[in-house]
Amino acid sequence: MEITRERYDVVIIGSGGAGLRAALAAAEQGARPVILTKGEPQRSGGTLSAHYSFCAVLPTAKPGDSPELFAEDIIRSGEGISDPRLVKVLAERAGEAVAFAQRLGVIFDPAEPGSSEPHLGWLAGHTHARAVHVGNAVGREVVRVLLKAVRKAGIPIHSFTYATDLIVDGGHLRGVAAYHLPSGELRMYEAPAAIVATGGGSQIYELNTNPLEATGDGYGLALRAGIELADMEFVQHYPTVMVSPPGARGLMFNSGILIPKGARLLNRDGEDFWDRHGAGPLKEATRDVMSRVMSQEIAAGKATDAGGLYISTRGMDPDEFPQMQQKLLEDLGVAPDAVDREVAPGAHYFMGGLRMEPDAATSLPGVFAAGECSGGIHGANRLAGNALSENQVFGAIAGRNAAAFALRHPLPAAAPGNFPALAEALEPVRRILSRRGAGAGAAEKPQEGWAEVQSLMQRFVGATRTAEGLETANRRLAALREELPERLGLRDSSLVYNRDAGKALDLRNMVETGWSVAAAALERRESRGAHVRLDAPDPDEEWTCSLALRLDGRTARFRKLWHKEVKRP
Repeated sequence: MEITRERYDVVIIGSGGAGLRAALAAAEQGARPVILTKGEPQRSGGTLSAHYSFCAVLPTAKPGDSPELFAEDIIRSGEGISDPRLVKVLAERAGEAVAFAQRLGVIFDPAEPGSSEPHLGWLAGHTHARAVHVGNAVGREVVRVLLKAVRKAGIPIHSFTYATDLIVDGGHLRGVAAYHLPSGELRMYEAPAAIVATGGGSQIYELNTNPLEATGDGYGLALRAGIELADMEFVQHYPTVMVSPPGARGLMFNSGILIPKGARLLNRDGEDFWDRHGAGPLKEATRDVMSRVMSQEIAAGKATDAGGLYISTRGMDPDEFPQMQQKLLEDLGVAPDAVDREVAPGAHYFMGGLRMEPDAATSLPGVFAAGECSGGIHGANRLAGNALSENQVFGAIAGRNAAAFALRHPLPAAAPGNFPALAEALEPVRRILSRRGAGAGAAEKPQEGWAEVQSLMQRFVGATRTAEGLETANRRLAALREELPERLGLRDSSLVYNRDAGKALDLRNMVETGWSVAAAALERRESRGAHVRLDAPDPDEEWTCSLALRLDGRTARFRKLWHKEVKRP
C-alpha cells in the first residue's frame, strides 16, 4: 500500500470539545493545524453526551466561593492523587473558558428570566453551586459553537480518518500515520507537533455510557510511542446506567439531579439498602461511592434478573425529571409512568491518561494532550461537571503550546520517504488490513474481538476488582495484543469504506487500553476512589501517589509520582 503524505504544523487527533478548542487556539498563534476524526465532528465525541453542566467559579459566584475552594474540592474528591499544579490551572481558568464559550455564542440558562447572569446549579462533591448549563444539552451546544468557529477559521477537518500511530524517529515526533476510510489509503500527516484529544475508552466495557468512538485510541497511540500514562486504574463508573429494557441499555439515568430531590435505590426485593452499607447520606454521595455500594449489593446477589438495581422515583413530581431524557427513555421502550427503573454502574469516564504538565506537554517532546485522554487532574475520582471545564481549559492550553512548539521546531524542508520508524509502526497495521475478503478464511471478525475485550473488562476490571480477576484479564489481554494481526479477518475485499478495517484498528487500541487499566489496577494494592480492590478494601498511605505507566517493549514499567503537597511515607 502506498502512503499519501500531507504536511501541517499541528495535527489534532479528535474532534470533540478539546480538539476543536485546541484547533482554534493553534490557529490563533499563526500555526497551520489539521483535525483528524474517525467519525464526523458534529456527530462524534464524548462532549456531545455532556448533558447538564460546565463547572467554573464565575465573577458572579455566590459570596464565599473562589478558585482556591474549587481546587480544594477537586483535590478532596481525587483523594490525594490529583496533581495540584494541574488542578490550580483548571480552577483558575475555568471561568475564562465559560466566558470564551459565551463570546462564541453559547447562551447559558439564566439565573432568572431576563437576567444576563447564568444560573449556577449545585452538584454532589462541590461545596458551592458552580454548574452553568444549557437545558440538558450543554455539551452539544459547546460543540456547535466551536465547530462553527473552526469552519469560519478555515481549519481543515479530515473525517473518517483513523490515526494509527504517532511516528517517532530519533526521539522526535515526525507526524501521525492514519487510515482514511473513504479512500482506503494510508496517510502520513507530517508535523512537528500533535495534540492527542481522542476522549476516553469506556467502550472497552460491555456496559458503558460512551459513544462508539470511545475505544481508548489516545492511550494506544501513547503506549506504542513510549509516552507515559498516569492513573489508568481509575475508571469512573456512572452509578445509574439503564440495563433494561434492551433498547435503553447503556443510557445514563440522571441520578445527579433526581437523588437530591428524593429518588432512592432499591434492590430486587424492594429494600432500600443504602444505609446498610454505612456510606453516609445518599444525597451527598459522589459517583465513586454510589458505584462501589451498588456493585457490592449486586455482588451479594441482590440484583434484578437484568443484573441491576432499581432507582425509584415513587412520590416524585414527574415535572422535575429532565424532560429530554424522559422523552428519550419513552422512545426506547420505558413506560412514561414508570417509577422504578433498572440501573447498574456503567463505565463512564477515564480519570487517567497521558501524563501531562501544566502546559499540556507529555513525556514526548512535541506531543500534547487535552480532554479525557489526559491524566493527572482528577486523581481517583472526577467531580461531576468538570469534564467540559477540563477539555476547554486544557484544549486552549494545548493548542497554544503545540503551535508555539511547531513554529520553533519546523520540519526540514525536504522529508525522507518511508523512513524506518514509519515502516516499523505501520507493519502491524498493514498485516491487519491485508487479511480481507476471501483470503481471510475463517478468521475472527473484529466485532467478535470487541465482545471478548468488553466481557473481560466487565467481569474482571469493573467497578470492583480482585487480584485473581485482574491477573486473568492481564494475561488474556497481553496475549490478544500479540495475536491480533494474524487473528482478525476483514469480510470485504476492498479497503474503501471497509467498516471492518475501522473496527479492527479500534480493537487494537481497546486491547492496549484494557491491558493498561488491568496492569495498573493490579499494581495498586489498595482501594481508593474509583479503584476498588475487594482483596485490599482500605486505602493505604503508601499509595497516596499517582502511578505512572509506560510500555518498554512488551513490559509494563511503573513508577510512583509523589506530589509536593503529599508527604511520602
